[in-house]
Amino acid sequence: MSFTKRPSNRPPAPVVGTSQRPPANIKDALTEARAIAGGGLQRSTNPGSMPPTGRRTVLLVDPDASMRLRLRASLEPFYDIIEAQDGMEAVDMVGKIPPPAMIVCDVVMPRVDGFTLAKIIKGNPMMKKVPIMFVSSRNNPQDVTQALVVGACHHFQKTVPVSEIVAKIRKIII
Repeated sequence: MSFTKRPSNRPPAPVVGTSQRPPANIKDALTEARAIAGGGLQRSTNPGSMPPTGRRTVLLVDPDASMRLRLRASLEPFYDIIEAQDGMEAVDMVGKIPPPAMIVCDVVMPRVDGFTLAKIIKGNPMMKKVPIMFVSSRNNPQDVTQALVVGACHHFQKTVPVSEIVAKIRKIII
């Protein structure tokens, strides 16, 4: 009889030796990302196993699996979808995949938050022109301003219908 280990639904454990706060700057985030890369991160979708379809790719980054599922279901008819469960997983992926047509991410994520992820992506010459859209439960004016400062093209609250978010993505990715 053979037993297979089921994937855990628990969030990933925090990185040993770091606080719960996101890295203070891009250099610290990149250092932390490099230290963790290859350290057992699980991918929601293995980018290396995806056959090229000729379609544009959207990277979804959100710790909420149900939000990723809703967005994936609405976007898959138009785009190839790659998922990451948090900002750190996305940082790891970004170095291993061709630049996506767009990145849609949450602001509040474990290990690397959305604002830090955006700074890292915009600091990468290969990725700096990739549009980033935030879909977050946080919608105060400071967060919207911060999203624009780090280079986001749009900020939606998670209460907005997925159809509106998808319509905006389709307008941005021509």
